[in-house]
Amino acid sequence: MPDHLFFDLDHTLWDFDTNAEETLRELYDHYQIQFLTPHGPDTFIAIYTQINHDLWKLYRNHQITKDKLRVKRFEDTFKTMGVAHKDIPMNIGEKYIEICPTKTALLPGAIETLDYLYDRYELHIITNGFEESQLKKMHHANLTAYFKSITISEHVGKQKPHPLVFETALKNAKSTTISGTYVGDNLDADIKGSIQSGWKAFWLTDDPRGYSDPNCQVISNLRTLKDYF
Repeated sequence: MPDHLFFDLDHTLWDFDTNAEETLRELYDHYQIQFLTPHGPDTFIAIYTQINHDLWKLYRNHQITKDKLRVKRFEDTFKTMGVAHKDIPMNIGEKYIEICPTKTALLPGAIETLDYLYDRYELHIITNGFEESQLKKMHHANLTAYFKSITISEHVGKQKPHPLVFETALKNAKSTTISGTYVGDNLDADIKGSIQSGWKAFWLTDDPRGYSDPNCQVISNLRTLKDYF
């Protein structure tokens, strides 16, 4: 059995979709976006979500900078909704960054599972997110105390799935092993990335899409981890 367990943060413990949607609805009302476009909040959220997802792919591949991502995701959203550039609320990106990390929704079973594992293993975070946002999320969601180390891709200089991220996480954890056990939701960044680094992985998903690997265990709920550890 491992001495250390490593977790992704967004979409694995912290409920990114719920927290982002709540934030975007607040922004839609705050900036009275209904007067800028005929599109309602559901369309605003759907367009932003897809654009943000695509830009994060570019960021992981070092094709776009952090600052460009944060500006472009809202610029492209409003452009898609037919809003002139001069009418885009000028500080909406900063407001999103201010509000969203304070949201506290977690995936079902997150705290129950962490409580169970905490006395049995040393727990650690590996995340591709930005430092100020990720630390803020963990603080507001009362997650910080569970984890012995936090490895953030910004500090490493590479994004998951690059093996250097996983190597650095082992060093930060002061692990004496050459591989670890990782729990994550993203097939490419988390699962394939950790397995390619020689790790074992638990893939949190409702849609395994036919993917199979002897070093990967599919789970649909975090509570299922208690059956394995």
